[in-house]
Amino acid sequence: MEEKVWLAYPVTEQIHITAMYSLFKIHYNNGFAFHGEAHNFWECFYVIDGEVCVSADERVYNLMRGEIIVHKPLEFHKFIVNGPKGATVLIFSFSAEGPLTGWLRDKVFSLSNSQNQILKSLISYMQSKADGLGLSPQKYYDCLKPFEQLPYYSQMIITYLYQLFLSLSDEGTISSVSSAPDAVTFSKAISYLNCNLHRQPSVREIAKFSNVSEASLKRIFDKYAGISVHKYLLKLKIKVAMELLQDGESVCMVAERLGFNSQSYFSKAFKRETGFNPSDLKQS
Repeated sequence: MEEKVWLAYPVTEQIHITAMYSLFKIHYNNGFAFHGEAHNFWECFYVIDGEVCVSADERVYNLMRGEIIVHKPLEFHKFIVNGPKGATVLIFSFSAEGPLTGWLRDKVFSLSNSQNQILKSLISYMQSKADGLGLSPQKYYDCLKPFEQLPYYSQMIITYLYQLFLSLSDEGTISSVSSAPDAVTFSKAISYLNCNLHRQPSVREIAKFSNVSEASLKRIFDKYAGISVHKYLLKLKIKVAMELLQDGESVCMVAERLGFNSQSYFSKAFKRETGFNPSDLKQS
């Protein structure tokens, strides 16, 4: 009898999640505003119920029930709850690698019934485990606590997330950015900032380019960014500085390329915004 030859088919891993930083479900009342942050890991914001206006760098989205936004590392993101009854959301953040991460950048999805069911199953699972340990599921640290106490919990959580991301890559429906006039102006203004990171354009100059008054521009940035125009410009400069330093550029060269008056001023601003010195980042 001829011996059967078994063929080995390699498994290509499209995404590999290496760590979780937050995992929580929470309800926010109408009018709640989160004034924004940026960090060096991924974050997903899923609307279980209600309506939320979310900004991600220069993009603005009005997220409804069953929609999810993927924030890439170092993306400045903020949200305002504008549903009349508030909004219930699931937020989780993580580190990941693999070819699928590149595709997920700058994406917002309207989930199908089956994709919504994946997240419903995830929420049900994490809440049941939190309840079993006597923890409240309303705070992010409660839903991460089982990582320390249940050896299988982390892999179960990641398995749900793999199902979601792979499903989105296979048949995800991508949502469009907001077409509201303020959102369009915000996007236009930030595009101008990104093109002028080598200098310090004035608010008047940016407003003129965006075809609005200075007062309107300041109001729009407060609405979608929660910070001033020049504070946002500084955050953009620091974000690019981090990328340049990680690519091997010298601190002096980065300061000069981004229009800082001196290397000393750049180092102080960098330390204030990130918590560490630019030379520390370059060495690491």
